Amino acid sequence: MCGNVPPLKRASPRRPRLGPWLTVPTLLLIAVFLYWPLGRGIWLSTRGTDLLGNPTRSVGFDNYTQLLTDPASRRVLLTTLTLTVASVAMATAGALAAVLPLRRRIAGRRLFQLVFSLPFAYSAASASACFAGLFAPSVGTLNHVLAKLGYEGPPWLQSPGWAMLCVALATAWYEFGFAVLVLTAAVRNLPSEVLEAAELDGASGVRLVRSVIVPLISPSLFFLAVTQTISGLQIFTQVQVLTRGGPSDATTTLVVELYRRAFGGGVPDYGRASAIAVVLLALVLLVTAVQFLVLNRRVTTS
Repeated sequence: MCGNVPPLKRASPRRPRLGPWLTVPTLLLIAVFLYWPLGRGIWLSTRGTDLLGNPTRSVGFDNYTQLLTDPASRRVLLTTLTLTVASVAMATAGALAAVLPLRRRIAGRRLFQLVFSLPFAYSAASASACFAGLFAPSVGTLNHVLAKLGYEGPPWLQSPGWAMLCVALATAWYEFGFAVLVLTAAVRNLPSEVLEAAELDGASGVRLVRSVIVPLISPSLFFLAVTQTISGLQIFTQVQVLTRGGPSDATTTLVVELYRRAFGGGVPDYGRASAIAVVLLALVLLVTAVQFLVLNRRVTTS
């Protein structure tokens, strides 16, 4: 029987682990296109510039001090926050109002879902150009319709208040399509047993939405709040196309001010522009952290 025992196989030599080495190309790309620009921007934010815009001597935190103490800069920050809150609220509430009626099987539901999600396919520039034609003071579509009805339309893009509203509406419409896609998926996955039990208990209409549906889709609402807030804090294209920051800098946001400082003409001030970029990054991180602490806690306890 010993002659029938197969010979033992020699253990193959241990192969080197290639996993960590396979991540090297990705880490190099991240270092070149993320960490190096970030470090360069922080370094530039502590520098002054000469008449040609080249970084010169170190000025420490002077750029940050001027940015945080300048009344015009505080106004730009307030404008950015106002536009962000308004656009996120309108986009999310509008998407929720559009999606909830489509949770039932009605005729043309697929068509309505397609139409409501179309803004997601547009670029910010093309969407803003459509709103520019809509709100143009003399030849705009909206004022033309109002004139036909016997009303005189307001100067949409020449009045500070109306201009803020127009930029917020353009941004909300641009974000509306993505919100519809996210909430459509969330509503489609609602447990039918829970909804039927709630309806049998007498919950319907606003009460059903507030007490049952919204808590069930709160993770999706939380996701939209975070992503759209980050996008809203970086509003640029809508302002450039519609108002270019006017009138009287009423719609100037942080990114628009950054662009003016660095590339807007005249002597570029890369130090001040880099300080704005760093403050914007810190603001995005702060707002996102607060949302995770507050909204996520409500999601987990609901």
